[in-house]
Amino acid sequence: MVILNVAEESFIDHTFLQYGILGAVALLLGYFAWIQYSRLAFKNDKLEEKVDKLQQEMIEILVEERDRMSKLITDNTQALVDLQRVITEYMIKQKQQ
Repeated sequence: MVILNVAEESFIDHTFLQYGILGAVALLLGYFAWIQYSRLAFKNDKLEEKVDKLQQEMIEILVEERDRMSKLITDNTQALVDLQRVITEYMIKQKQQ
């Protein structure tokens, strides 16, 4: 035959009262800590989303600037080739005279 130990109601009340105000304060501090953690986790998630969005915008700007600079370099290179051709032609004309 199995006998179950049944806790008496007065024992439970006495155990809770044993912690008293210290237990209530610990419970409130735990609740406050959980609320603050949840708030910070939510704020962190929002900041991570914002950083991801800003990184994407930065990458788009960098790609646009790279393309623009590539076109400028190509145009400048062509201008230098044209300048070299003009100088060479001028020097050849000067020698022929």
